[in-house]
Amino acid sequence: MATTTLMSFAEFECLDQGPDEIELLKGDLIRMPPPEHEHMLICERLYEWLKAAVERLRLANPGLKLGKVHIEQGYRLKGEPASWLRPDVSVTHPDQPVDRFYLGAPWLVFEVVSASDRALQLDEKVSEYLANGAAEVWLIYPKQRHAWIYDDSGVARHETRSVHTAALPTIDIPLDEIL
Repeated sequence: MATTTLMSFAEFECLDQGPDEIELLKGDLIRMPPPEHEHMLICERLYEWLKAAVERLRLANPGLKLGKVHIEQGYRLKGEPASWLRPDVSVTHPDQPVDRFYLGAPWLVFEVVSASDRALQLDEKVSEYLANGAAEVWLIYPKQRHAWIYDDSGVARHETRSVHTAALPTIDIPLDEIL
């Protein structure tokens, strides 16, 4: 039987990152290859759509508290073993605490699933995000042209047409526009 040594957040911070992307998931180091061009184009299109839509919501509803939209922003999740995750696109909670990284999960998480992603790790990430304050986690599958949306209800929603959520009313981003 193999044993795994879990990594602390302090050890994680001392790593030489090199060309790989890295995350820490419940003490396990995840190394991913650099994102491919098409993956980043999808992330950029989603980011641009969300950023513009959130700004329109802010202008139309000046009292509405909304967080910031980010691409590949790091979040340190509470708990031990430690997790530090960097979703492809995210929307923070309004006034989300920040030290050197945002603390806790973002309000909304969008992961564009790549061929190198593992189902078990994706499942664990979804659980970690939701346990640390995310309202929704979107797993977007470009080749299949659909998304699975998770929230704390325990029921996943399947979407084939657009990114829309009650968390951001009036925002509707056609999947065909970002994929």
